[in-house]
Amino acid sequence: MAIRLHSYTLKGLEVFPVDIEVEVSPGMPVFSIIGMAGTSVQEAKDRVRSALVSSGFHFPLTRKIVNLAPAELHKTGSHFDLPMALGFLMAGKELAPFEESTWAMGELGLSGELRAVKGLLPALLFARKNGVRRVLLPRENWAEAQLVNGLSFSYFRSFAEVVHHLKTGELPKEPGHDFEAQVFAQNEGVDFSNIRGQAAAKRALAIAASGQHHILLSGPPGSGKTLLAEAFARLLPPLSSEELLEVLAIHSVAGKTRVSPHMPRPFRSIHPRSTPFTVFGGGAALNPGELSLAHRGVLLMDEFPEFSREVLEGLRGPLEGHELVLRYGKNSCRFPCQFQLLATQNPCPCGYASDPEKACKCSAAEKVRYSKKISGPILDRLDIRVDVPRLEYDDFKVSEAGQENWTEKVRLARERKARRGLAVEGLGRQKLDLKTEDLLRRSTHHFKLSGRALHKVLSVARTVADYEGSDTIEYGHVAEALQYRV
Repeated sequence: MAIRLHSYTLKGLEVFPVDIEVEVSPGMPVFSIIGMAGTSVQEAKDRVRSALVSSGFHFPLTRKIVNLAPAELHKTGSHFDLPMALGFLMAGKELAPFEESTWAMGELGLSGELRAVKGLLPALLFARKNGVRRVLLPRENWAEAQLVNGLSFSYFRSFAEVVHHLKTGELPKEPGHDFEAQVFAQNEGVDFSNIRGQAAAKRALAIAASGQHHILLSGPPGSGKTLLAEAFARLLPPLSSEELLEVLAIHSVAGKTRVSPHMPRPFRSIHPRSTPFTVFGGGAALNPGELSLAHRGVLLMDEFPEFSREVLEGLRGPLEGHELVLRYGKNSCRFPCQFQLLATQNPCPCGYASDPEKACKCSAAEKVRYSKKISGPILDRLDIRVDVPRLEYDDFKVSEAGQENWTEKVRLARERKARRGLAVEGLGRQKLDLKTEDLLRRSTHHFKLSGRALHKVLSVARTVADYEGSDTIEYGHVAEALQYRV
């Protein structure tokens, strides 16, 4: 008679139920795992055998079959180790079978220790939705499990502890807050309001933060582009409870989730030499890349033109569709990637084309070649573009006391946008006066604005109005949005 336990497998953020059937019968000492098991599952044979023997239990020298159903579904993950090992003890009458509402998950070490598993958060949410009441987990997954209400959890350090609990009902000591750590590094070193000078760039960044617009900072080396970009994260409001679960689910699948009481929005900075796999994700395991890890947060791409063309052109869909489809062979999955792109660049290869003090050493051909690294379609998707000039000594001495509270104004602008609705009304539905209409008409003709560009100008103008606390889009709001565009 086969022992049946319940588990899951992940395909991106999607969770699929899996039945683990364990059968021990007379015959040659063979250990088979069937049911489209991936490499990480097939390798469980050695982990389970060593963990059982090291923990003082008998590993049956008979015919052993583990069937993962449904057979046509590809299974991956090391979380099958613990239920497989428990299934062997249940098949040998050393343990009583589980109730239907109990799950066990965990990776086994060769000496029997229980290790954390990836993708736990979406799995637990799925389990709760499908009637599971109790879950046996590795102790290292304690903090992540605390995010899910409505389930009873028991935590263990080793396989021996799990078996002892199932036999006697005794639980090991509950883990404490020593397991808490931050998942995203809070940027404590840079405060936006303490940066001297660059008032125009700071206002543009505040507008971008208010409306979740993509922004490009351009200026010579040493002008403060990277400093402003790093301070940008401090402008953003904290994650809502719903957004927090979305973000942590992605990081859980990537194996990067650690929980902290105060978690800022993701701020991911990637190097210009990053590969498409790093940026977009994929591979046999269909792991999320930096774009998905930046979901609900900020993706910083310093030295934007230095990224490979494959990476830059690959941004087209995600920048507007907010979703990535990853494929490997016949498998595919979707990951959300609703992030704000914050890009920086020099105006030319040497960096001094816009510097009034230092002479540019680039030839005309080098400048043209550099400017063509970012294609028109990508530039068209960047809502705001702003120059960051190099400051003089006196600019740093200017007192900025009494300036607006940047963070508070961003928060109020976002609240105003949320109350109105996230969708930006089309041109035909905007209430604009004749003077503003004429400005848009002339600008569209003079600058040859595309339909997308015109839509983005209106979107930024609406955000400027929200930032200023206005219910209507006025001439000055459109003029400022056009300045950011052209």
